Amino acid sequence: MAAPPDDYDSPWKEALEHYFADFLALLAPWLHQQIDWAWPPVFLDKELQGIARDADAGRRYADKLVRVQSRTQQALWILIHIEVQGGRMSRAALARFGERMFQYFYRITDHYPKTWVAADGVQSKLALISLGVLTASTATTPHVMYSQDNLNACRVQFSFPVVHLAVWLSRWNELEQQAARNPFAVVVMAQLQAQQTRQHGAKRLASKTRIMALMYRYGYRRDAILQLFRLVDWMMVLPGALESAFERAMMAIEQEHKMAFVTSIERLGEKRGLEKGMAQGIEKGMEQGMQKGLREGEAALLQRVLARRFGTLSAASLHRIQSATPNQLETWSLNILDAQTLEDVFTD
Repeated sequence: MAAPPDDYDSPWKEALEHYFADFLALLAPWLHQQIDWAWPPVFLDKELQGIARDADAGRRYADKLVRVQSRTQQALWILIHIEVQGGRMSRAALARFGERMFQYFYRITDHYPKTWVAADGVQSKLALISLGVLTASTATTPHVMYSQDNLNACRVQFSFPVVHLAVWLSRWNELEQQAARNPFAVVVMAQLQAQQTRQHGAKRLASKTRIMALMYRYGYRRDAILQLFRLVDWMMVLPGALESAFERAMMAIEQEHKMAFVTSIERLGEKRGLEKGMAQGIEKGMEQGMQKGLREGEAALLQRVLARRFGTLSAASLHRIQSATPNQLETWSLNILDAQTLEDVFTD
């Protein structure tokens, strides 16, 4: 029994925001050591969306732009761009990944000034570190190189650090030990097992249950278990026929550890259903809002063009335009090309 399609985008983004320091401690300790964690990270999602709007970014599982402060005596602000890329990487796919990382790098550095002036007036240097995460890669190279050579006249070489997440499959015992003190290790386990069990629902059930049991064994607090349960459940979706077996397994785990953190699973299931319904409602509302905005924009444009062509419009004509359907607005806009009178325009 195959597992349902996985959603890695949303849980990765949420996990990075909840466990950013733990993420770096586990996957990029060399960078974690350089940051002054007394200063909370600042997530620049809106800035990244604006910078990347025109980039040919392709499909990414997650990207985050985060501003932190280094531990150097001089106040050094670091912008960290993280891109999590899924799937097995061919040479061509790796080249495209490197190109996208380079695009983001120069767009971000071009967007921000080279120095940063703090509220106290102290001027700091601004540095950008691009960190790539390849979720299905087992390579060991610490960096990926992107190069561009134009007629041997102009050459660009861009090297950035990369994490090969699937390497942890061969270090699973160490990963489980890390999970005792680093919750992001649980996220990594869920990601790797989701990939390994994509076509095997029963295996996914077993691995998902083991991951959840691990948190109880390590004595995670209630809020931590609930947060991680949500992420693991999100990443490792089970076939509907196996959900009841997972519920029973969770109840048995809680009885064993005399804890009632996650159960009743039925209530969480209702919550997940409510969240899904809310998300669908929001999506539908956004779509309806966009359609309304487009119609209003088309009506306003038609109104301006008609006023310029035929003079001030009557209240009846304005009402007719504002209450028109999108198809009518499109037809009337085309009629302007041949219309001799205002009534010719309103011919359907």
